[in-house]
Amino acid sequence: MLDFIKRYNSIKEIPNRNYEGYVWLSNEKKPFNIPDESFDFLTVEANPFVVEALLFDKNENKSIHVQHSGEYQIFEYDLSKLEKSNLVEKEYLPHRLKDVEKVLIKQIWLPEKDENCAGFDVLKLKAIVFCGFKNKEK
Repeated sequence: MLDFIKRYNSIKEIPNRNYEGYVWLSNEKKPFNIPDESFDFLTVEANPFVVEALLFDKNENKSIHVQHSGEYQIFEYDLSKLEKSNLVEKEYLPHRLKDVEKVLIKQIWLPEKDENCAGFDVLKLKAIVFCGFKNKEK
């Protein structure tokens, strides 16, 4: 696995840090926002479980993606280990997120030798990671 990606085996391994993002529990119709505050995953039980969570720690420049599809898939992306030239920022419209104008995403592009290009390095998309919100003015 690439050195900027860390996989967690359990939801209880996710560090208790300040995050901006959202958590969607299995017993809810929509996710709830976390506005740059801590969320303790040690409190999450087997039911209701986290269906999905996108979290960003701006202090450590780390993004965490949690998805439950029969079992948890949990990945942490340490963006501080990447060159800015390998990151492309994008903004997307939110879905079911209150008071959020845009969802901020970064695409991670890394050079990789490509036999179809005479063995030259070409940029390949390695990941798309959540990097916070652009909030609506209240």
